[in-house]
Amino acid sequence: MIILGIDPGLATTGYGAVECDQPAPSVIRCGCIRTSPKTHISNRLYQIHTDLNNLIHSLHPDLVAMEDAFSLVRYPKAGIVLGGVLGIIYLSVFQNNLPVIEITPKEVKNSLVGFGSADKYQVSATIRKLLGVPQLKSLHASDALAVALTAFYRKSMRGKR
Repeated sequence: MIILGIDPGLATTGYGAVECDQPAPSVIRCGCIRTSPKTHISNRLYQIHTDLNNLIHSLHPDLVAMEDAFSLVRYPKAGIVLGGVLGIIYLSVFQNNLPVIEITPKEVKNSLVGFGSADKYQVSATIRKLLGVPQLKSLHASDALAVALTAFYRKSMRGKR
C-alpha cells in the first residue's frame, strides 16, 4: 500500500509518499510543490492542482492523507486562502478516484512523538529516525511524511481491533 501524505499550503505544499507493504514503512518520495507569490492566486492554485495530479499519476497511491487545516482567528484571509488550497487538493483526489482522510496536527504529534504540543523539529527528527532518512528537503516534506505515517499507524491499529 502506498500512502501519499500532504501538508497543504499556498506557498509550499509538502508531500511525502510511503510504501507500507514491507515490515517497516519506507519513503518512496518526498518534497514540495512551491508557488511564487508574484503570480496571481488562480495561477498558484492551478499549479498545485497540476503538480499534485502529476504526482498522483507517477506514484499511484492507494490512499491520500491530508493534514487537517486550521486557521487562527487573527488571520481570516489566510484561512480563506488555505480553504482554496484544500479545495484544489480535494478536487485532485476526487478526479483520481482516491480515498482521502484528514489527520489533525495534534494526532500526528501524539502518534509519532507522544506529545501533542511537539514542534516541527521534534516531528522531523522522529520521522527521520522512524524512516531511516538522514535528511529531509524541508519541514513541509517532513510534515507530509508524518501525516502519511500517522495514516498508516491509524489503519494498522484499526485492523488489530
